[in-house]
Amino acid sequence: MNIQRQTIKVTVDKSHLFTLGEKMYRESVEFLREIVNNAYDADATKVNVSISDDKIIIEDNGSGMNVRGLEQFFTIGSEEKRVSSVSPRFGRRRIGQFGIGKFSALSLAQQFIVESIKGKEKYSVIFDKINWKDSEHWELPISREKASPLDNEGTKIILNNLIKKINVGEAEKYIRQSVPLRAKKFSVYVNNKKISTQIVPGKIFPVKINILYGAIEGEIIVAVSAVDVEEPGIECRVKQVLIKRELFGLDKKYHQGFARICGSVNADFLPLIASRTDFVQDSEECKLFYKILRAELEKILQDLKEQGEVKNLKKITAELKEVLGQIREALLLNPEFIPQGKAVQRLKKEGRSENKSIAGISVAKKDDTHHQTDENDGKLDKKKRDEKEKTEKPRIVAEPIVSKGLRLKKFGVICNIASLGQEGPEAASQGNIIYINLDHPLYQKFYKKRELLTLHFFRLIAQELVLMKKLRITAREAFDWQSKILKDALCEK
Repeated sequence: MNIQRQTIKVTVDKSHLFTLGEKMYRESVEFLREIVNNAYDADATKVNVSISDDKIIIEDNGSGMNVRGLEQFFTIGSEEKRVSSVSPRFGRRRIGQFGIGKFSALSLAQQFIVESIKGKEKYSVIFDKINWKDSEHWELPISREKASPLDNEGTKIILNNLIKKINVGEAEKYIRQSVPLRAKKFSVYVNNKKISTQIVPGKIFPVKINILYGAIEGEIIVAVSAVDVEEPGIECRVKQVLIKRELFGLDKKYHQGFARICGSVNADFLPLIASRTDFVQDSEECKLFYKILRAELEKILQDLKEQGEVKNLKKITAELKEVLGQIREALLLNPEFIPQGKAVQRLKKEGRSENKSIAGISVAKKDDTHHQTDENDGKLDKKKRDEKEKTEKPRIVAEPIVSKGLRLKKFGVICNIASLGQEGPEAASQGNIIYINLDHPLYQKFYKKRELLTLHFFRLIAQELVLMKKLRITAREAFDWQSKILKDALCEK
């Protein structure tokens, strides 16, 4: 049986190239990345980007392109930059790609012109969207002429008849993120304005780690203020081009400090997905990179947390000291509110007993009945005391983070800021010790506002001082006493 064979020509509809270009390039300005990075690869020291309502011009002073170079420029997926991965003049690691960015450009403009001077020759290619789509041919005509003595080597790319307008501010931001502005002898200008990397004041942590796959280099910055950080996260770059920002999941663990984290690290070995917008996450290189950077960043965030805790302690200590001083003045004006005689002995005894009973510090939660028992409570016989202890709520063990004392004549009170849990009371007292619950939602809400936190302290301390008297008074009288202490402590005399 004779089998006849023939070939089938595989073709791609030209319109699909434009569609693919638009889908792979998410933003209208993304084609600038490819064009400017191509200039970097061509050893340009200066790139001028001019943006107007109907035209974009990108001009560089690089090595230019001849016929062969232009053919590679318009070849999708050219291997040239992989074969020659280092530029000849400055030894730059090439980062651009001869991809489909020019088709993305044609989604913005009707016409795409490339003019390039190399040696004594000047070359020009006009890529007209409508004419090329309608033509049966895939070839693009190249014009060639002698360069004038005034012409310098380099390439100029012109987009005519813009379909979409380009926001200059967005273009500046994108160039700042996506091209190697930190490289030596390389500057980019947009409408005559030099684009520079953002300088963030803060503490710099250098990163220089060599691993099996290559080097990780850069810096992590802890900004002085979160306001100075345009967007939190470490810029992860490949060949100095920003791929994405990362906090490596630590923003979920550390609720404070991460808003001040910025910086940039470069790792050329990281494999990228086709659109160059992310890493190949399941690659071994990426997994190791994430593990190392996460560990580096966690050390910094943990240090920030500890520093924040020290700062918080100083703040709370100062506030509590000031509050107790004013409470003392109020009590001197109201000596009838100060526990005396048997009450003082009872309070001290309860405090000593509590400290001996449990390692650490324990706080007894009391109900209203417990607070209103009189000074003869200490004379209850053992049976009644046992029955009473059975009805009391469970004790809470808590280590104070701040402890300050207040002494008035023979009476002394200790005020502790302690962790009693979100469901715990705002405040509680045992003997002559007052505990303020830093976990309570009201404390957390008031903490960020100094005046509210101070008032919170005043209210709770005054409340517990009134309860320490354990007199048979009505709720109204108790509130009046508390109000009197607060007024004398807070209002000018």
